[in-house]
Order: sequence, then structure tokens, then C-alpha cells
Amino acid sequence: MSDQPNVPGDNNLQQTPGTPGTPPSEDYKKRFDGAILKIQELTLKSREVDAELAKKASEIEQLQAQLGLKDVEKTAAVGEREKQLQDYVTKSQQQESELKALKALQLKVNVVKRLNRPELLKIIDHIPALEDEATLETVMKDFAGFADDLVRNREQQLLAGITPGVGAGAQAPSKPATPKGWEDLINGLPLGSRDRAKALDEYGDWLETQNKPKS
Repeated sequence: MSDQPNVPGDNNLQQTPGTPGTPPSEDYKKRFDGAILKIQELTLKSREVDAELAKKASEIEQLQAQLGLKDVEKTAAVGEREKQLQDYVTKSQQQESELKALKALQLKVNVVKRLNRPELLKIIDHIPALEDEATLETVMKDFAGFADDLVRNREQQLLAGITPGVGAGAQAPSKPATPKGWEDLINGLPLGSRDRAKALDEYGDWLETQNKPKS
């Protein structure tokens, strides 16, 4: 037995130490309140991040829309530029063709002047456009020779129909009164000239008048 007396109430006076690991009630409340504040802080930050993400998403959509618009504008600009280039090429080709035609016409005129055959100007559009002047001159000489042959054949046809005239008839003083006079007049005019052609026609009229039977 213990020698110490058992004093009533001693059990109440002796405090049992707290269980290890169990915080006091006031320390638990402090930690709880801190956790709540941290959660609230994280929640606010999460909302801010969500708002920022939404803002960025909206900006991305706007940028994508602008990019799409830029693509459309770029496509339209490229199409317009290609059209302008095509128009320029077409116009350039037309101008080049017109310039080539003008040069060919100028060359024809130069050859006509050198050959002194102005009657070829009437058929100049039918003469081939050649770049070689010597070849063009040969072609024009062929055309002129063909015209000369036609005129010569016409003259031969008119001269072949000559018959001695019964009378000179009433003729203007400036016109020949005999076949020989008409021949001299016609042969004195340039071959292929308008005056020569006119004289041939007048000679034909004169022959018709001379050979018309008297009533």
C-alpha cells in the first residue's frame, strides 16, 4: 500500500495530458478558416482564368474571321491582278498586230512609189503583207504585169474591131477624128493610167458611133 494519503479530489486536480496529434479546438478553427479563404482565393483565380480564356477564345475567333476575310480579299486581289495581266497581254498583242500591219502597209506604199505604179494602191489590201522588201517588190511587179496584160488585151480587142469610118461625124475639136489619131492618143498616155483608160473608153464609144448603121 501507498503510504501517501488518498486526498479526495486529487483525481480532479490532476489533468491528463492531451492525446498526441489532436490540435486544440481554437487551432482547428484557425486552420479551417484559412482553408476556406484559400479555396475562395483559388475559386476567384479560377474564375479570372476562365474569363481570360473566354476573352482569348473570342479574340482568336475574331482573328480567324479577319484572317478569313483577308484570304477572301487576297483571292479577289490575285484574281483581279491576273485579269489585268491577261487584259494587258491581250491589248499588247493587239497593238503589236496593228503595228505589224501598219509596217506592212508602209512597206507596200514605199514599193508602189518606187515602182511608180499608183494604180496598185487600189488593190493594196489584196497584196500579201510580206516583211522582205525584195520579195514584196517581185509580187507587186507580178500584180502590175497582170494589170498590164488586161489593159493590153482590152486595147487589142478595141483595135481589132476597127473598120474604115464613113464619116468623121461631129467630134469635139480636142478629140481625134480618125482611128490613127485615137491610137496615137492612147499610146501617148501612161500604161495603166486613168487618162489612158478614159481614152480607151472614149475610143470605144467613137467606134460604136462610127459603125452605127444610118437610118
